[in-house]
Amino acid sequence: MPPRGRRPVGGPDTREVILTAAGELFAELGFERTTMRAVAARADVDPALIHHYFGNKEGLVKAMIDSVFRDDQQDAAAAMSTGTADDRLPRFVDGLRTISSSRSFRVFYDILPYALRNAGLRSRMARAYDSYRQIKRDWLRGTDEPTLLEQEALLGVAELMTAVVDGLAIQEAIDDEFDMRRAYAVLEFLLQRSLPELLEAGLPGEVLRD
Repeated sequence: MPPRGRRPVGGPDTREVILTAAGELFAELGFERTTMRAVAARADVDPALIHHYFGNKEGLVKAMIDSVFRDDQQDAAAAMSTGTADDRLPRFVDGLRTISSSRSFRVFYDILPYALRNAGLRSRMARAYDSYRQIKRDWLRGTDEPTLLEQEALLGVAELMTAVVDGLAIQEAIDDEFDMRRAYAVLEFLLQRSLPELLEAGLPGEVLRD
């Protein structure tokens, strides 16, 4: 039997409890100082359980990367789900703001320097970012099926919006006085006025040929 108070192997929420504990410790201590034993203590599980679910620290980090993107996408999707055609862009911007203000972003940026030096984690992040961009593109397109040129334009906007979210999240993380609402208000203003024109005109032909 497991020690009293600890979660048994196979408990329905054990994996998520471990990920939550790891995220808290990464935020408090940083990636390098966080140990598997510390995560086990915070999660109140036997250390063997972490190896059971994730294998090693790299496996735990991979699962955290997936979890951060999944949770942020779900939060933003919830902000978009009740929208109509008339408020599609305001809902889109609100979804971006939800992502960039999430606590998980701070964990993500703590992991990032390590991930950039690790080919496996770097490719994991690349796939997550690709999925992230595709979701943004789908949010922007609405209910109509876009043409190929429109898809390219929308993907370009999604790529740019991903950079906006990342940049604003960094600014908020380093400056407690920073208020991202102003930047997102400007972003909504620009999208409302420029996106229809961009979709109608399309990207310059030389961009697609490159």
